[in-house]
Amino acid sequence: MAPIRSAPIVSKDKPYSNKRDPRPPTGYNLKRKTHGLTAGAEFKAFYQNTHDGPEPYHFPLPLPVPEGIRPADPRGPPLALSDLECIRLLGDGANGHVLLVQTRQRAVPKLFALKAVKKKDLRQRETGTPGDTGTISRERRALVDMPWNPFISGLLQTFHDDRNVYMMIEYSPCGGFRELMRSRDPLPPADILFYFANIVCGLEFLEKYEIAHRDLKPGNIVVGADGYLSLCDFGAAKTNIDGPSMDTWIGEGTPAYQAPECISAKGQSPHLRYGTAVDWWSAGVILFEMATGQLPFEPSNMRAEADHPSATKFWKVVMGSPVRWPTNAQVGRKLKSLIKGLLTVNANKRLGAHGALDIMEHPWLATVDWTKMRRKRYIPPRLGISVTSMSSRTKALNPKHYPGLHFAN
Repeated sequence: MAPIRSAPIVSKDKPYSNKRDPRPPTGYNLKRKTHGLTAGAEFKAFYQNTHDGPEPYHFPLPLPVPEGIRPADPRGPPLALSDLECIRLLGDGANGHVLLVQTRQRAVPKLFALKAVKKKDLRQRETGTPGDTGTISRERRALVDMPWNPFISGLLQTFHDDRNVYMMIEYSPCGGFRELMRSRDPLPPADILFYFANIVCGLEFLEKYEIAHRDLKPGNIVVGADGYLSLCDFGAAKTNIDGPSMDTWIGEGTPAYQAPECISAKGQSPHLRYGTAVDWWSAGVILFEMATGQLPFEPSNMRAEADHPSATKFWKVVMGSPVRWPTNAQVGRKLKSLIKGLLTVNANKRLGAHGALDIMEHPWLATVDWTKMRRKRYIPPRLGISVTSMSSRTKALNPKHYPGLHFAN
């Protein structure tokens, strides 16, 4: 049997029609209903404490952890000194030896740089000198006080055994910046701009945390696998730089890159305040060396790799004559202006003495997008080489000098 359908109700005033009436009923707000405001008001009446705003809603942190459940730590267990084995020597200096080590008992070993400092030498340096505020290792203090930064070779972990204290640092597989500079001397202008901007980013970060490196030179700058530079070797670093001139600043650094006020206070302003300006002098020397392949101040009797003049000889040359540019150097006016500002003898008037922004706003660096540079968004001039292609050091290591460390066969 077919269903019974009711007949349409036909109004006496209006004839029957199958077409809809386009006019809304009386009292109906079409705009509010279309935009959902009426429905939202009705919803809010039932839920008074709900989020009502344009931004997305986030639960308050930290979220409560259910009882009996502990969140998993994505990091592995901490390494011990016995978990590392030494491959070869990376470098040695006045503050200790730097070794290349790798993790043991792992399918894919990871490489690190391990700096070994004798406890005997460390105790002699930590006895404290007049005016020095710290009683622990200056390098360890500087690395611990600063957070991680892509332009700094950061400290990962520390170890010790009966003979040494070890600091495990990020490893840069492409060697030092000095070797890169010597491979093509002088560097092309685009490379100079890129690498100097890397140094500026590193010094800007140190300035933010009031740390002076005090031994900035190409030998203390390494090239990472991504082609960017990072500062290393904070053995001469000083964290307490907010103070008047102190004797603890005299004699720190390498003579060829040492600021004149770190050699002698003669000729300086009586109101001189030591600080990160010493690093900007060193950066100026490095910039001059990148552009010309020579040092801006060299004693007349200096012979390459045979004679190492003392800091006093460099100081006499710095105070006695301005920067002398090589006749065959192709250096533009803006670059000369920047180097002249960085190599200003008066530390209070030196470019960068009042902040890294003075350097970053210089016309020679006008094309650098500093936000992009800090995030490493630029393509480096040279990408890193593989570790296997690097020639190993011929200097043999005595395992007895590192009793807690394993050695690769």
